[in-house]
Amino acid sequence: MLRVLVALALCLPLSGCDLFGFHDWEWHQKLTVSVMTPEGLKTGSAVVSVNVYDTPNWWGLGDFRGAGASSLSGEAVTVDLGNGRYLFALLRNYGHETARETFISKEEQPQTKAEVIAVYGRLEKMRGSRELAREYYPSLVTFDDINDPTTLRRVDPGELSASFGPDYRLNAITLSITDEPVTKGVLKGVLGWINSFSHYRTISSNPFTSTLPGDIGYLRRTR
Repeated sequence: MLRVLVALALCLPLSGCDLFGFHDWEWHQKLTVSVMTPEGLKTGSAVVSVNVYDTPNWWGLGDFRGAGASSLSGEAVTVDLGNGRYLFALLRNYGHETARETFISKEEQPQTKAEVIAVYGRLEKMRGSRELAREYYPSLVTFDDINDPTTLRRVDPGELSASFGPDYRLNAITLSITDEPVTKGVLKGVLGWINSFSHYRTISSNPFTSTLPGDIGYLRRTR
């Protein structure tokens, strides 16, 4: 324990802790969702901030010794499909792993701590865009009534017509690592209730109380 405290005391004044085996990477990643509709192509995007942390092998206890962690801050992608209908790409099944799997080849996926440090160092400096493979799509949802959070339902990315009608289909989902600022306020502009949705959890006999808040929680995340 004394060794840990001494290392932290020495580390805090420094701009980085690489000397002690602590690593911290940060980048902004932008998700862009495009949907073909009867009125043409509709697109929405959102930029989030991602942090990845890695600790030295002597740090932590038991199975958590030398473990890493991550955090994400931002809001879901909002795609205005017209006629009061919206598609949202949640911050669920989406994070630093999405960037790693998309921008780093399968052969280069990290297996050791040294490889982890090298890969995330590359990602932090990388800039560019790539289309997501279907297996890395985030969860998609919509609301039958945009003013009522209890009307949330999942959307199958391969069957948008089942949720929105004929001639609606997902065109592409693209991921970028970018210098653009984190997106703020777009979600609240559409979902005016987003800051008070917890009220709906208290309504007795409402199936929403035990099923949907999990999805709504992924509309927005903060560190």
